[in-house]
Amino acid sequence: MIEKILTVVVPTYNAEKYLKDNLESLCVEELLSEIDVLVINDGSTDSSLKIAQEYADRYPGTYRVITKENGGHGSGINWGIQYAVGKYFKVVDADDWVAEDAFKKLIGMLKSSNSDIVSSGFLWAFDMGQADKTMYRTKSEIQKPFDGVEYGKEYCFDNIAEKLYIKMHNLTIKTNILKDNKIIIDENCYYVDTEYITYPIPYINTISFMEDYVYLYRIGRMGQSVGIDKMQHNEKNYDRVITSLLGFFSKLGTEIPCTKEKRNYIAGIIARVVAGKMKIMLSFPATSVKKQELKIFDEQLKSGYPEVYARNINKAVFLLRNSNFMFYYPASLLVRKKYR
Repeated sequence: MIEKILTVVVPTYNAEKYLKDNLESLCVEELLSEIDVLVINDGSTDSSLKIAQEYADRYPGTYRVITKENGGHGSGINWGIQYAVGKYFKVVDADDWVAEDAFKKLIGMLKSSNSDIVSSGFLWAFDMGQADKTMYRTKSEIQKPFDGVEYGKEYCFDNIAEKLYIKMHNLTIKTNILKDNKIIIDENCYYVDTEYITYPIPYINTISFMEDYVYLYRIGRMGQSVGIDKMQHNEKNYDRVITSLLGFFSKLGTEIPCTKEKRNYIAGIIARVVAGKMKIMLSFPATSVKKQELKIFDEQLKSGYPEVYARNINKAVFLLRNSNFMFYYPASLLVRKKYR
């Protein structure tokens, strides 16, 4: 297949309710010859495959479908990396979508850019059951990448790394960085988005930014893995991701060449995941046993990965540590009230 400007990978599992919206948002007539939409059907048992195949049949030069056994979100990304043909690579989850005008601008920028990463904006879209997506309330989590950013300018990543946090929804990355460095994400596991945004970082040299909000991230739907009850249920998955990330961090500068700026950036990403883990631990009924588990987890992090420990920016974690965990019980109560 001829190289396209962008491969959009759509990991899909039982997404029949949302998939058509996703694929239709990418179906922009003037872009069809320039993009490659790769639906990875992850063993769906609903009509997801049928929906995806309709687009592949209608636009065979743009949409492709690969069906595989269920392996989770990371598996979908891994297969996407393997079969991508675009110069750039972007993941758009099956229940999310892109804004047409902003997507057009992204493609225009990718055609003129040679940056390793192009970072664009994204919006939370609060799905409260409305039939019309235009009625969803939207909110920007990140107003701008950093103070003083010049959109369209190519930056050396290391020069601005301390100011950044690039999430999956922001990220469009050169495909060859993923392929050439054999980036592989954990499979059969939740919360692997962090692996996807972390593992390529040692190989990034340049980054550019665009102001527009390209990605619409659906919030509030049933079954989403980011709710606190789901996170409690899947706590072992969270632990698995932290273990993988810390193992990766241990290789930086030895097995994996990495500048100190990128190492510090990666430590900051992992510190955010650690804060999420501590939130999960606080969300369970408060007991002396749970408090001790939390303290041991934090002490092991401090002794084994002091750089990650030091990069915490979470206020609750800061208060717990600086009170020698005396605030454990009220903190647990507050977390449980917030997510009740």
